[in-house]
Amino acid sequence: MRKFFCKFVLTLVFCSSFALANNSFITLNPSLPNSENSVIEAFSYKCIHCYNHHKFGTLEKLREAFPNLHFKLYPVSLMNGEFSKEMNELFAFAQYKDEQNGKDASYSDSLSHKLADVYFVSYFLNKQRNFSNLDEFYDIGLKAMNVNKNEVLNFLNTPKAKEILSEFQRANDIAKTYGTPAFVVNGKYQINPSAINSMQDLEDLVKKLSNMK
Repeated sequence: MRKFFCKFVLTLVFCSSFALANNSFITLNPSLPNSENSVIEAFSYKCIHCYNHHKFGTLEKLREAFPNLHFKLYPVSLMNGEFSKEMNELFAFAQYKDEQNGKDASYSDSLSHKLADVYFVSYFLNKQRNFSNLDEFYDIGLKAMNVNKNEVLNFLNTPKAKEILSEFQRANDIAKTYGTPAFVVNGKYQINPSAINSMQDLEDLVKKLSNMK
């Protein structure tokens, strides 16, 4: 029974009804900036497949297999509803602070991970589909990161914030190809989810693509 359950969970995580293609990846043109030696996951907190990967710890497992790579979360604003702009702002701040702290989204104690977790839980477990106002939406993220709003607002006035937010805009186009989650290696190679049926498949592809020029 336990083996069956594990296989069932893996099936939920790695199998989805996205468009099929013969190739295991596509090449992005132009590639994503500042993304050498990285795996980027474009995601939405309203996407059940993204939540399953989050619970499974996909990025953490990839970090264990590839400690030389770093990992980022790019929110897909077209899928994140009324406060998608503010969601991007919060994740930009989280990514910046994680970099300062020597962390990335693959660490469970990173701000990026905590931020994703609290919005996933709010949507899927607490069934919170709507927020009464912007402050209510923002406060959830601020509490998860244990920061005040002024810290985020001050950061948003910096060149670094504008750089990260500009990079996040590419997540919309990336997600249009296969849906979410979308995994991009080295900012250049987007994995076709139909090629992934297990964690080992994903690791094999990441290994292959991370070594490609």
